[in-house]
Amino acid sequence: MGSTHVLEGDTRLGSIAGAASKGALSKRELFIWLASILCASAFAQTITHGGASFLNLESISAFQILGWFAVLRLLFLQTSSVPGTTQDFWAIGVVGAINLLPAGKALWIAASLAAIYIYAQSEKGSNGRAGASVLAALCVQSQWGPNIFYLFSVYLLRADTALVGFALDMTRSGFVWHDNVIMTQGHSIAIYSGCSSFHNISLATLCWISLTKLQRPTFIKSDLLFGAAACLAMIALNATRIYIMSISFEKYDYWHNGFGAEIFAVTSTAIIAAICVRGASVDDTRHE
Repeated sequence: MGSTHVLEGDTRLGSIAGAASKGALSKRELFIWLASILCASAFAQTITHGGASFLNLESISAFQILGWFAVLRLLFLQTSSVPGTTQDFWAIGVVGAINLLPAGKALWIAASLAAIYIYAQSEKGSNGRAGASVLAALCVQSQWGPNIFYLFSVYLLRADTALVGFALDMTRSGFVWHDNVIMTQGHSIAIYSGCSSFHNISLATLCWISLTKLQRPTFIKSDLLFGAAACLAMIALNATRIYIMSISFEKYDYWHNGFGAEIFAVTSTAIIAAICVRGASVDDTRHE
């Protein structure tokens, strides 16, 4: 009896794979379904772990929402009607199975594999490859970027402290700093990973890639300049916030815990988005 059930299951699975290979679903449709499942899983994971505010740079941000929209939109705009193959079916099945694993990193491992597969299976200069690039940027921002940051966090936090400390020395007196701590009379702050000026560079990069790829599937030379400008602006904005919080406890409480934190989040989002929109709007005759 047991052997019969296994055989029947294999037969059903094979028939589904065969249907995919015969063109019941195109590659485009398969990739859209896969991206939709990953998107739903990402939002469900965020809600499960404490909820999210629309413009909170420390949970799910406007840039992450933009990223998922860009992935789905670009895959939807893919014009290729090439039928899905058995290989596509099995590859997507494996990615989907990994996504179902309980480990927190499983989602982003699955999404990373999906980005690689979609990119490899899409034509050069296509919306499919553009969508895969945005999906990869989402994976870096959500999982791999923080891991890389952690490896160099000691040096980056010291650089952060020195940057703000130098600015304080140039404009004020009575401040000293050591490692990741800035001190003045009666007040001191320690800079940790979550508040680092370098922490949200991956968010700025995600915004840049999302808006640029929505405008054109391949980069042009000016895109790199605007991408760098977005990252530098994010560093400058975070450093300015740390500078203000270093002045007094009242300013720290307002800009870290109070309404100032919301002002910073909205302002940062608007400035970075404006830079990226401007970069994406640059015309290039090769894409006309």
